[in-house]
Amino acid sequence: MKFKRLDDLAEPICQESASESCESCGLLQQQIVELTSCVAEAREVRDRVLTELEEMTALETSLREKTQALVRSNQELDQFASVAAHDLQEPLHSILVFLDLLRVKCGNRLDANGLSIVNRVRSAAIRMQEQIQGLLVYSRLDAPSSQCEMVPLGPLCEDIIASLQGKIEEFGGAVVVQELPAIQGDSIHFRQLFQNLIQNGLKFHRPGQPPMVKVSGRVITDRRWRGAGPPRRLCQVDISDQGIGIPSEYHHKIFDMFQRLHRKDEYAGVGIGLALCQRIVNRYGGEIVVHSEVGHGSIFTVTLPEYQKGLE
Repeated sequence: MKFKRLDDLAEPICQESASESCESCGLLQQQIVELTSCVAEAREVRDRVLTELEEMTALETSLREKTQALVRSNQELDQFASVAAHDLQEPLHSILVFLDLLRVKCGNRLDANGLSIVNRVRSAAIRMQEQIQGLLVYSRLDAPSSQCEMVPLGPLCEDIIASLQGKIEEFGGAVVVQELPAIQGDSIHFRQLFQNLIQNGLKFHRPGQPPMVKVSGRVITDRRWRGAGPPRRLCQVDISDQGIGIPSEYHHKIFDMFQRLHRKDEYAGVGIGLALCQRIVNRYGGEIVVHSEVGHGSIFTVTLPEYQKGLE
């Protein structure tokens, strides 16, 4: 019997073990390289995220500061408008008083031209007084309201019509109120809003044709709603008339302050009513649009949230 030397047996085993160790080392090195690469990428992502967070924080701080500055600016502007309107009322009142005294005490000494001048000055003073009063109302619309309740728009509009009955009879017209929803908010704001729109429908009627104004409403679903929960409900009210209509190029301009499309001797007013309507609607996060053609009347559509956020 022949016996192999122990060294001869051990040599292939050692070679095999060395080969396996080399392969393991290679795999380990590869894993280390991959892990190092992953760590480097993770650090890059972390640094990028930190940089973006810093930028977002800086933008948020800047936005907050600008928002606060804008709020202060609006408050100062509203305060200025309120003070200016109040302070201007007194001299205007004095002008009107003295003009009336002039007409009473010196009217018999004025010729037709002199009386015409006095009347024109008085009309201008009254018009300016109306503008100042409108500006005062406009400046106070953003003041915090202590009233926020469900307001049935039907009874509100019926009450408005009752207050306008003299004007309706003067024009020989009519205002029809169909079924209207209720909406959450301040009844004083809604009264200003719908009274201005109904008055406009009565005022801007076609010559020789009695004005006819219709008020209708409905509740719709907000298709643009992206918040949590079910879509919010909106109240949509149309105020339509058969009046003179509005040229399409003025459909947006009519909501600007003091914007008038007609001479004051044609239609009375100072051009504040629709600006007030726009501001009230904006306050409640709503929308007001007009659909109109010259000679075919107008439809003003007011869309407002049924409930105010946080008060449902």
